[in-house]
Amino acid sequence: MNVKFIRSPFTQPLTLLAWFKKEVKDVNKEGYTFDELCIKKEPIEGEDKFCAKSLRTLIGFAISKLGKNIQVLSSSFVNKQEQYTVEGVQNLGDKAVMCHRLNFQTTVFYCHEVRETTVFMVPLVAGDGTKTQALAACHKDTAGMNHHMLHKFMGVDPGTNPVCHFLGSKALMWVPNLAVDTAYQTITVA
Repeated sequence: MNVKFIRSPFTQPLTLLAWFKKEVKDVNKEGYTFDELCIKKEPIEGEDKFCAKSLRTLIGFAISKLGKNIQVLSSSFVNKQEQYTVEGVQNLGDKAVMCHRLNFQTTVFYCHEVRETTVFMVPLVAGDGTKTQALAACHKDTAGMNHHMLHKFMGVDPGTNPVCHFLGSKALMWVPNLAVDTAYQTITVA
C-alpha cells in the first residue's frame, strides 16, 4: 500500500486520498529467495537492515537501534474502504525502525532503520465515517535508493526529491516510547 507524496507531504490536512490495495511484499512473485533478499542484497546507503524470523529477533533489532524504552505501532484500515480524509498529522520524530512483512512460507519481517527519515502518525476518517490511523515515513535522502522502484512508484530520480509513503497494515513501526501521544493504542516493550 503506497500513496505518493512529493516534497511537503501534509500541507493540506483535509485532503481526500485514494489508497492502493497491495500492502504485503510478494517476494515469491518477484522471484526472491530469503538468501537473496536478506543475506546477499546490500543495504541502501544509510540503511541498517535485518530480516527477522521470530518476534524475539525482531524486537532485538529494534532495541539495538532505539534502546529499550520503545513502542510498536501499526496502520489500521477499514475493510473495503479506499478513500480516507486526513484529519491531522503527528510528527513522531527522526528515529524509527520499520518492519515490513514478507510473503514467504513462514513469517519473515524485513526490518530497517533508514537515516534522514521522519515518521508520522496520520489520523484518518474512512468514507463510511470510521476513524482510524496510518503511519507514514518521509525519506529526505533518496540518493542511494533503487532507481527503478523510485521511478515506478514515485516518478522521481534518486537524490532529487524527498519521498513519503504510508505503511500498510502488515508493517510495524518501532519508535521511542515518548514519541507518540497516549491517545493512540501502543504496545510498550520494557
